[in-house]
Amino acid sequence: MAGDYGYGNARIRAMKAALLDRQAYEALLAAASVEALIEALVHTAYREEIEAALVKFGGIQCVAEGLSRNTVRTVGAITRFFDGRPRELVRLLVSRWDLFNLIAILRGQARGVSAEEILRALVPAGELKEAELRELVKQPTIRATAELMLTWRLPYGGALARALRLSGGDLAGVETELHRSRFRDALCGLGRDGDDLLVREMLQTEIDVENLSLLIRLCGVGDRRAALQARYGLAETAALLIDGGSLPPRLLAELGAAADVEAMVPLLEGNPYGNSLQNRLEPYRRSGDAGVLERGLEEVLVLKGIRMFHRDPLSIAIAIGYVWAKSNEIANLRLIAQGKELGWAPEMIREEMIWWTRE
Repeated sequence: MAGDYGYGNARIRAMKAALLDRQAYEALLAAASVEALIEALVHTAYREEIEAALVKFGGIQCVAEGLSRNTVRTVGAITRFFDGRPRELVRLLVSRWDLFNLIAILRGQARGVSAEEILRALVPAGELKEAELRELVKQPTIRATAELMLTWRLPYGGALARALRLSGGDLAGVETELHRSRFRDALCGLGRDGDDLLVREMLQTEIDVENLSLLIRLCGVGDRRAALQARYGLAETAALLIDGGSLPPRLLAELGAAADVEAMVPLLEGNPYGNSLQNRLEPYRRSGDAGVLERGLEEVLVLKGIRMFHRDPLSIAIAIGYVWAKSNEIANLRLIAQGKELGWAPEMIREEMIWWTRE
């Protein structure tokens, strides 16, 4: 084990020291504008990428470009630290960025969002490189994107074509099929002990969060709930769930049959998902926004990944911890930039962030 991970994990620990601490976050939150935020970021580990982005961009586009460049550099470095099976597992960890990027492209195309706006949301840290993503966002339709991916033999090309065929073009169905493809392929290649088990744990948690988020959205509120119930019968809802998570099928069926979110929470009593939902029920009651609950589930996933830092120090756990800590930091910085652009108060931005800072 030490021979496989000793060097790489030592390098990752050095990179961990560059993650933002509480003081740095507070300085960024105190910035009065996006321009002031950019100036503050120049005094962090993001300086090189932010200064490079400033050559071509200003405002929030500069922040997005700088964060994307930094993520590509750091995640790419992690992959190069390892060889053999450890490198395969690291690539499996960062493959989530490919799916994140692809779904962002598909949603943007379905909503008629401009190519440049879609690009600002992407993080080319997986196998899909920036040049390939730039061509994909230019495609006029989702089907055209699938055809180009098949022609170029890009990751998820076959999965997207299959998803379009099985879903009849329904975007929610397409996304579910893409997630299924990623998790099915990943779990099939993993063992059930050692480093493989640690990666499996994270994938199963991702599946749980996807399934619970779907069930929460289908509960909805008011007229939206009635419309969703008319669209998705219980049997169809079960068909949309992803296999392979840690939650038993029987429990998922009970959750799917629950009358509303408040009826779901007691069914999840005693596990982190239930605790998270319970803690966010009151804000949900006030706003009726299911996103409040989904962010709670995302927090469970993110913090589980980051806590891998405290597992076996001579295993894949250190890489898992860093990947999730870095991913969360990037998400927080994007949120801060968006909040500054929209004129949000620091307290409002702070409430939306998932908090973890390096020790």
